[in-house]
Amino acid sequence: MFSFRSPGRFRRASSLLLSCLLLLTVVTACSSGGSSGKTSNAQSPLAAEQVLKYPNVGISDPASLDPALIADENTRLIASMLYSGLVRLDKNLNVLPDQATWDISPDGKTYTFHLKSGVRFSDGSPVTAGDYLYSWSRALWPELQAPHASLLEIIEGSEAVVTGKTKELSGVRALDAHTLQVTLVRPAPYFLSALTNCVFMPVNKKLIERYGQQNWSLHVAGEAVGTGPLRVKQWFHNVKMVFEPNPFYYGKKTQLKQVDMLFINDPVVALKAFRAGQYSFIWKISQGDQNNARVIKGFTSASLAQTSLLFFDTTKPPFDNKAVRQAFAYALDKQGLSASMWKNAAIPAPTIVPPGIPGYQPDATGIPYGPTKAKSLLQTVYPDVTKFPDVTFSYPSAQMTSGEAGTLRKMWREALGINVELRAMETMAYNQEVRQHQVQLGFTQWRADFPDPYDWLYTNLCSSSPMSEGLWKNAEFDRLVKEAETRTGNERLALYQQAERLAIEEAGWLPLGHHTQAAIIPSWLKGVSLNAAGLYFGDWSEVALLQH
Repeated sequence: MFSFRSPGRFRRASSLLLSCLLLLTVVTACSSGGSSGKTSNAQSPLAAEQVLKYPNVGISDPASLDPALIADENTRLIASMLYSGLVRLDKNLNVLPDQATWDISPDGKTYTFHLKSGVRFSDGSPVTAGDYLYSWSRALWPELQAPHASLLEIIEGSEAVVTGKTKELSGVRALDAHTLQVTLVRPAPYFLSALTNCVFMPVNKKLIERYGQQNWSLHVAGEAVGTGPLRVKQWFHNVKMVFEPNPFYYGKKTQLKQVDMLFINDPVVALKAFRAGQYSFIWKISQGDQNNARVIKGFTSASLAQTSLLFFDTTKPPFDNKAVRQAFAYALDKQGLSASMWKNAAIPAPTIVPPGIPGYQPDATGIPYGPTKAKSLLQTVYPDVTKFPDVTFSYPSAQMTSGEAGTLRKMWREALGINVELRAMETMAYNQEVRQHQVQLGFTQWRADFPDPYDWLYTNLCSSSPMSEGLWKNAEFDRLVKEAETRTGNERLALYQQAERLAIEEAGWLPLGHHTQAAIIPSWLKGVSLNAAGLYFGDWSEVALLQH
């Protein structure tokens, strides 16, 4: 569940993001049944107290726990415990059946899902195909303003729901209690991956009717919220949430007796609290702390499906000229940026699509550092660089420090002989200007809504995309990504790779770094790890504390 949505841009009303891919990593297609063993392996007995002290680093309290409205990584972590859906992701982000198996029509437009028996909400009431019809339709209701509602627009009848003409998706049919048929407006090979986003999770209509569309998720404690492996026992706002096993969970039961999720904003303070023994593990270690944390036993890191990038307003001089954009790209020493900006908590990014996403090109070179090449390119357009127009680099101060922005300015000044003005902005004001295309040169971070190149390239760089920040347009790029959506398998990925190389060569987006996530997971804590989506707990059945 990847969408934090982009931490730097909150464009589908948020962002992660994150598209809610972490949500599906906690669910399973395994048969139901409890843990009967007393050890998680032959050598290490379980601790007597199975209570996980889980720090939720980065928030003081969760945002809405309505899966249709979740747009940040921290709240998605909670959703991943409470909800599940038709499909799930394994640790390597492969899509697997969860609540259902499926058939796909020969034309690739109709998906028929066969729901397993025994899937229930946490009050014991059964989940039916009708619950999916209601939940997906609801996510498109204009009054709800769901940040990831656009993911459902591939389904027939979505426009009628979005415009308020009807309340129910015509492209989703409950053929019977256990059979859900979904018809798309066109074939979409990414559709199953998209289903891992939390906007597709079923919600309990009875609870919504009891408390109202906007407020029901405030009443999750002790209520029948979702179908995940855990449920909320208590919620102490701005302090912690206490979870217990969901007795009606259809999958293999967790070995834990309780999860205490403690909210803490500052990652530096969180690491100190972990070292003082207050948490079972720690994650989201700050960039400044990572070098020192590497020596702590249990330190681990993994690539995230998140890329930091620059974008240009390609509709006006000077960035309407490809050579100027390329000059700005060649001027940047990404290896140096990785060391100075991210303290080696990110790797230089020659590509837009990061490691862990299908179609990632590990051998790509992108636009390499070349200050001489940068200067010569600029002079093909502005022979006298003293006459280069004024350029302002705007950035959200929550995502980039003034020192980091100054590093970029210094590289441009040294390679190109020009001065770039810096403009730090509050996040909401910055995002508003980005949406209105008022940013000349800007910074963004994109984190996947689901693990597929469609979410990176088609969504952000197609000429017709409302998500395009710099309004870059290229007819050949459009042709390639649209043709990719008519193919499958390696042939589809190859077309996306070709399109990505074109976008990079033309500096439609300028990738800077692929980010990593760092954590300290003690050897006595089993079943917790990192993957490209962040923290990974599987179906929670293997999470356990060993004697130590």
